[in-house]
Amino acid sequence: MKKTLTSILLITLMIAIIPSVTVYGEDINTETHKITISNEGDAISVKESLTICGTSNETYTTIKFWASAEAQEVNVLVSNNEVQYEPTGNNEYIFDISSFNITKDSSIQLTITYTLNKDIKEFEKILIYNTTDLSVEFDENKIYSGKNIVSGTSFTLLLYEPTETPVSWYIIVFIVLLVILLVVSTLYSFRKQKSSKIKDIASESEELLNAKKTLLMSLLKDIEKQHRSKQISDDTHHKLKDYYKQQAIDTMKKLEDMKSEIK
Repeated sequence: MKKTLTSILLITLMIAIIPSVTVYGEDINTETHKITISNEGDAISVKESLTICGTSNETYTTIKFWASAEAQEVNVLVSNNEVQYEPTGNNEYIFDISSFNITKDSSIQLTITYTLNKDIKEFEKILIYNTTDLSVEFDENKIYSGKNIVSGTSFTLLLYEPTETPVSWYIIVFIVLLVILLVVSTLYSFRKQKSSKIKDIASESEELLNAKKTLLMSLLKDIEKQHRSKQISDDTHHKLKDYYKQQAIDTMKKLEDMKSEIK
């Protein structure tokens, strides 16, 4: 099977204002109407086979047929004879079969073939005549059948499954596992940073940190003196002060962390 056929999700029956076609006051009816739709790769192929009959010995003159506005390469056979057709508007076609001298009390085999754009998702149809038995197949799967359908009935059949599908269970499991992985990764990174921090603190003795703190504080005072005596410019003063001040803050933070670890 080329594509999985969905159940009929959309089928709307609507009685349209389309009168039954009559010849000399008599109705024309469709005994069987089989619609076969197939995916040909570059187009959607449609074949409609109808058996039409009447109730009198009058001669058929014209027959009408409805096809979608997207229908292309329309071909019509009446009792295996190709006939010409003429569009009449509203997606209707009319065939003149008066030359066949077929009386209405006999059956007519009507075959219409055409193609549709490969991108269509829905198949539309309006029935011109009262129809006793209707069936629709798509890629060898029956997607609709009906009995005793009145003329003017319209319906739309969804050919393909919607492209949007519910989130499957394995996608949900994947998302959950991804969240767990992110949490574990974050905890591991936090512990690693903390461990590294403790190692850094342990590598520097309290005495060394105090000496570094004293040196930095002295250096900051010396920078202030040089700035007041105009030995360094304002720009240099700000840069040196900011740099060594941050060094002093980091050193004091390490001392505090070391004291808290010892406790």
